[in-house]
This record gives sequence, C-alpha cells and structure tokens, in this order.
Amino acid sequence: MACGYIVPILMLMVVGAADAYIWSWMWSSPYQPQSDEHPDMKNHPRNIHRVLNPDFNGTIDYEPCMNDKTCGRGRYCDKHYGNCRSHKLESQPCRRDGHCQKGFDCMFGKCVKALKSRSLGARCKNDRDCEDNMCCAKQHGESICKAKLKVGSKCYVPEGGMEYTINTICPCEDTLVCRRAPIENTDELEWRFWTDFDQMHCQVFT
Repeated sequence: MACGYIVPILMLMVVGAADAYIWSWMWSSPYQPQSDEHPDMKNHPRNIHRVLNPDFNGTIDYEPCMNDKTCGRGRYCDKHYGNCRSHKLESQPCRRDGHCQKGFDCMFGKCVKALKSRSLGARCKNDRDCEDNMCCAKQHGESICKAKLKVGSKCYVPEGGMEYTINTICPCEDTLVCRRAPIENTDELEWRFWTDFDQMHCQVFT
C-alpha cells in the first residue's frame, strides 16, 4: 500500500518542479513583440523601392515610376515593379517594345531588330499591312507577315481551337486551291492512317 501512495506523490513533485521552472524562465526573459515584418525589411534585397545611397552605407526610399519619360534617356519604366531599368540589348528577354533599345522590337519575348513594314516577318494587323503574295498570320501568338503557300504545300487548317489561335498559316497563292491530293501509292494505306492534314495540299486550279 505504501508504494501506491509514493508514485503519485513523486509525480506531483516532478510536475510542480517543472511548472516552477517554466514560470521562472518566462518572468526572467524580456518580452519581444512579434512582427510579420522582416527584421530588416526596409533594406531587404527584395524591396525594389530602395536604392543604394552613396552618401552613407545604406539605402533610401524612392517613388515608383509611372512611365518611361520619368526614367530618362536609355532607360524604361518597368510598370510591373515600378522601377527604372536600362534598355535591353538584342536577344535579351522583354515584355514590350519599350523595354528594348532604339531600333529593336520585343517579339516572341526577346528584343529583335525591327523589320521594314510590310516585309516578311514584320508585324501586321491585317493582310493590307503585308506585301503582295503574303498574309497576316499568327506565329507564337504574334501577328506577322507570312508568305502564302506554294504548290504542293500542306494547307489543312482546323476548324478552330487554342492551337489555331497561337499559330496560323496563310492560304495558298492566288492561282492555287487547297484540296485533297490523290494518293499515288495505295499500298501505303495498308500501314498508314491518312488524315486531312496529310491529304490537303495547294494545287493548281483546274
């Protein structure tokens, strides 16, 4: 019976000692208020609205830019981040024409030399913006001048869909028509599944 009383008494003594230690530690430790902010958020490397100040070892605040004019010559305003940056060079990534240096356009996400209007590969809004025997079609989502398809070229296009809105082709040249081409070797039908994509070609209209 004595052992039955000793175990609970020992447990109470241990719990009491631990509780006293915790309270002693809490009262002896200075209170530090918690904050969601980085301890040095003002000088945090991701704070893009801070710039190095040569007058002292630190940074200063600056107002986000609103347009390219506020950034000065040779620079543009990155409106997404609100800071000024130097113009991009050829083949560097970009999001709009204003990101590239003079004489370059932002096409397919990179700075490329601006092409003469109406020429092959130049930007367009409709067929009138391109030379004869060209059309205005999509390439990776960008509308550019493409050459019309020559005789023998595959000319099948789908009814629509996402893929067609990103990449399109021109119709056949003016003297040609897009239609099913006759299959010369019928033996191929035994092992190949033919579709309109395979059969539709630009042919001379007769």
